[in-house]
Amino acid sequence: SDTRYVEYTCVRYVLSEEEDAFVPKGLYEVTPQEAHDLLRRGGLSQEEAAESLQTCGPNTINVHVPGILEALGTEFSDFTYIFNSVGTWAYVAFSTWNIGFVWLAMIVGSGIYRALFIIRPNQKKIAEMAAMSQSVEVMRNGQWVVIEAHDLTLGDLVKVADGEDAKGEPVKLPCDGIVVDGSLIVNESMLTGEPMPIAKAPVENSATAKVTDKLNKAYAGTLALESTGPQSSSGKSVLLCTNVGALTTRGQLVRMVLFPASVKFKYNDQLPTVYGFMTIYVAILVLILVTCTDLGSAVATYLTVLCTIAMSLNPMLPVSMVMGQSVSAGRLEDAKGEYKIKCLQPGRIPIAGKISTMVFDKTGTITKGGMDFAATITAAAARWQSRVEFEDGDPEAKENRAKIADQNQVPSVLRRALSSCHTVKRIAKDGRLVGNQVECAMVRTTGWTIGDRVLTSPEGETLQVVREMEFDHHRMTSGAVVRGQAGLEVFIKGSYEQIKAIAQPSSVPPDYDQVTMQCAKDNYYTLGIASKNLSPSLSNEQVAGMTREELESGPSVIGLLLFRNEMKADSPDAIDMLKEGSVRSVICTGDNELTGIAIGRKCHIVTTPTCLRGNMVNGKLEWNDPDKETATVSLSSPDPECQLALTCSAWRYLHSENRELLEEIWGRCVVFARMKPDDKINVVKYLQERGLVVGMAGDGGNDCGGLRAAHAGLALSDAEASMVAPFSTGRLGKGLASKDISLTTVPDLIREGRACLATNIATFQYFMVYAFVLTTVRTLFLVLAALSLGEWVWLTMDLGIGVVMMFFMTQSKALPKLAAYRPTATLLGLRTLSGIFLPYFTALLVLIIGLVLVRAQPWYDPLNPTFDIHIAGRYWMLKGDNYDSPIGVLVLFVTLSTTAYVNTYGGDFRRPIYKNPGLNIVYALFLFTVFWLCLSTPNQFNCIYRVNCDTQQSLACKGIPILAQVSVGGTGGCFLGPQVKPWQNLTDEYWVPTDDDKFWLPSPTDDCLPPNRTLKQIPLDSTTISTGMGYKVVDNCVGPNNCYAWDFKWIIAIILVVYIVVHHGFVQFVLLGPVAGYLRRWQQKRDARQVATGSAELSSEESTDSDDSLI
Repeated sequence: SDTRYVEYTCVRYVLSEEEDAFVPKGLYEVTPQEAHDLLRRGGLSQEEAAESLQTCGPNTINVHVPGILEALGTEFSDFTYIFNSVGTWAYVAFSTWNIGFVWLAMIVGSGIYRALFIIRPNQKKIAEMAAMSQSVEVMRNGQWVVIEAHDLTLGDLVKVADGEDAKGEPVKLPCDGIVVDGSLIVNESMLTGEPMPIAKAPVENSATAKVTDKLNKAYAGTLALESTGPQSSSGKSVLLCTNVGALTTRGQLVRMVLFPASVKFKYNDQLPTVYGFMTIYVAILVLILVTCTDLGSAVATYLTVLCTIAMSLNPMLPVSMVMGQSVSAGRLEDAKGEYKIKCLQPGRIPIAGKISTMVFDKTGTITKGGMDFAATITAAAARWQSRVEFEDGDPEAKENRAKIADQNQVPSVLRRALSSCHTVKRIAKDGRLVGNQVECAMVRTTGWTIGDRVLTSPEGETLQVVREMEFDHHRMTSGAVVRGQAGLEVFIKGSYEQIKAIAQPSSVPPDYDQVTMQCAKDNYYTLGIASKNLSPSLSNEQVAGMTREELESGPSVIGLLLFRNEMKADSPDAIDMLKEGSVRSVICTGDNELTGIAIGRKCHIVTTPTCLRGNMVNGKLEWNDPDKETATVSLSSPDPECQLALTCSAWRYLHSENRELLEEIWGRCVVFARMKPDDKINVVKYLQERGLVVGMAGDGGNDCGGLRAAHAGLALSDAEASMVAPFSTGRLGKGLASKDISLTTVPDLIREGRACLATNIATFQYFMVYAFVLTTVRTLFLVLAALSLGEWVWLTMDLGIGVVMMFFMTQSKALPKLAAYRPTATLLGLRTLSGIFLPYFTALLVLIIGLVLVRAQPWYDPLNPTFDIHIAGRYWMLKGDNYDSPIGVLVLFVTLSTTAYVNTYGGDFRRPIYKNPGLNIVYALFLFTVFWLCLSTPNQFNCIYRVNCDTQQSLACKGIPILAQVSVGGTGGCFLGPQVKPWQNLTDEYWVPTDDDKFWLPSPTDDCLPPNRTLKQIPLDSTTISTGMGYKVVDNCVGPNNCYAWDFKWIIAIILVVYIVVHHGFVQFVLLGPVAGYLRRWQQKRDARQVATGSAELSSEESTDSDDSLI
């Protein structure tokens, strides 16, 4: 192949010699006449199709799903795993294979979990969504041929099949394209979220014709419900392929999921800074270890340094974050749970917990998805005639039909307009109406029958549809040209502002603005409708050749159409919940600003008595009070704090030309009206630029861009298009809201997000305490006397606390109510740092007090295992047999278990800790273990941890199942306490050194006793051996030991109790209690004063986030 191309984000870019650049391929732009010309000449030739296929590539969306080995390889090639593996193998090399394998299991387990249970399944899910395997018929050289969908190429004419395929599944369109022959009815719920059928008509073969997306274009992945066309295509419609592969609408959705927009979040942004500080901390420890310790060998020092680095950057820290988010995602997605919210990006859950502003679409989000045709207001000769109310509960009721037929209520011209000014079609199979919801509601009320371009009234009157005019977003109008007994008529409907703008001034009632504004304020979706007559002598072809401007110029206003879009029953409750949680809500809608204000008042978003409307009039921004219909007012009158509603034109003016004014008033803007999809994106991005964490809720249709741009977007839809949002839901409400997707899913998502964020911060604090306390204690003991802790101490801390307690920490569920403030997301704020450094410094204080007290005891016997009894550096696990190390064991166990426990206190975001039974049980077991070790006499359990242990019980540990087998030497061996010194000193006088044993040490093969010559001089039961410095501290200590005296045991126990109480009290009364509340209120007042004086950068709403900077 001579085609040079690259593929990036699933799109093929082909080298263009003309532009000297790689350009995307997969799009085909064609005019209506060119499309019909291609149909007349029989489609592409085989050569043209082959050339096009070679250039633009197959009609597929390539989503790479890694194999199991590839997924694991990619995951474990990350620097984090490589770095942590260094620490793992250092443990193995350090004669501690059991701890090394535990760390290896933690690293491998976390990597496997991420690679095979999170990343790969997500890729498979996206690949299944992107896959399309079916056969299609295309016209090549004037003949219909069957090819596979992936061989479809740009310019192909496709015969659209409908119904179900051989597998019984609905037929999906294989590409984006233009209908050039026949008609098509599709279900576009994949794109819009609405399962209603949509009619597609062929593009007109005219020089003035334009391809309209809604009327003429069909999209890949949508369902073909009915396809009708000429006999030349077997009665099926014909579609000209214009987009293939990743550049189809469906492909764009897949790409949005594969390559989501990144968002800045304080929590993630500060992690590199934290690692930077930890690097400095580790460098200081390494310097101390290298210069201030002597472990007996350079290799031992080197391996100790590696282990210290690994402890400082625990591999469980990122795992705990992912674990917390995965648990929250599981709760959100649980089909039997309270949320029923799908989550595509678990990493966005804690971000949702920081949402301070929520942007809502109106239709289908705050209000119900459908529209009811409520009333008409007739106009004639520039005067309002009559208002006719319809029974919107049953559009087809006889009363409605009678009103339509009564010319005194609905004049004949308005009746013809109602029956024809639409693009509604009827499915032949089941008689369903397809089209715009507003138009379907109108047609059902009129009762006219829809045929093939013929409309028939119940009384037999007929209208021939000469031309349909699809809704034009720029003109804000739609219409139809019909021929009947009254001649050739044009009917146009659209926004009431636009109808007034194009109508003959003499036909507009003088109070037109007042009436339409009142209708909008009464929460009616209001459309204007107008008509004009054309010369009956005009042929249908001549009408088809006329431009929209010609057809729509100078009509006469004939009335208003009022539609009701009812608010969901639970919308006010949802907004009130957000208010209680200090989340500001705004409406961003394509509807009229007056309707937006009316809905805003009903759902409690608009709360001030006055809500000024900002609109562009003759190129100038003007403000008025729509409730009083007054002339232009200033922003400070009548209420300088009143809320504001902006039209799209006003927003664009402020956003692009008057940023200074926008900076002053954005905090007051609660309604953004007549907004296009791009405008919604700009609103979200502008709010984000103000430092806000912004969420958005919509129905997943034309607000997909806004949902994707927001920090956390929630699509209230089950449609495939909702995949672009991190969250989506189809959960129905309760009671009166049982038929609508509930808006209370928004506060539910934020509740779970806050609980997840609080848990993430809690696990972060734990692992930082772990890193600081563990490395400081280890370094301190090494500097003091080359001491260490028993092997099972490390295993218990890594598994029992670092894994088991971390798991139970993530199980705490969200409170059922939003708190009035948001949890902190900063890793460097005072609240977070105080939760790290208070337990750290108090633990060091307790440790120092304990060491000072133990060294002051008369039975204390100092020991440096390396130099006093000559234990080799590689046997570090045997260097915990002394009087100092037990203090470190007790302090570490209490500090780490208590830190994990108190960080799981419910507070204002998570349920009370007593509702987390697993954590309570594990914490109780740890406290029982600590005080058992502290207060008991020598026993096998104590000797596992080398606390209050003696030689006799240490040897007995050899009979403990499993532990003795996986021990590297500390379990079931001799207790090498300070009392070994006199035995070794005496024995070495006659000991003959060997290559393996340069000094005598007790051995289990000799029952840990010295040679008889030494034993005769210093027997086992002598006060030199079985006591401490000649003091009988307890009655049953046999052989070398580190038994504490009873009075000292109780002193240490009391100190530990005081530490536990202080730690619990600090969290309960300072971080979560009245102290934190006082500081939050103080800072809110301070921020409010700054806002009042103009010295604060953000608005007062941000003051509710005061916990980020203070408590």
